[in-house]
Amino acid sequence: MLNGAAVMDAALLLIAGNESCPQPQTSEHLAAIEIMKLNHIIILQNKIDLIKEGQAKDQYEKITKFVHGTVAESAPVIPISAQLKYNIEVVCEYICKKIPL
Repeated sequence: MLNGAAVMDAALLLIAGNESCPQPQTSEHLAAIEIMKLNHIIILQNKIDLIKEGQAKDQYEKITKFVHGTVAESAPVIPISAQLKYNIEVVCEYICKKIPL
């Protein structure tokens, strides 16, 4: 995983909205982001179309607690549905406006 990461300037940390947080692979990916010292991170709370609003809010709180004290602490958490393309334009706009080339 880290071989290709050497040329990265940013990271998308994808977290499934219908699963508990953190999953083991989420912890591993956050550790990789920290090892690579990436400063431009976006956290994507995916599959929000499969859960209720209250569940999404609860998971958001768990995500913010999970990343507290890490390089991703100030990263935005954007709720999305990749399947339904919900908020994908927000992600694209954030990348274009906030991630330096």
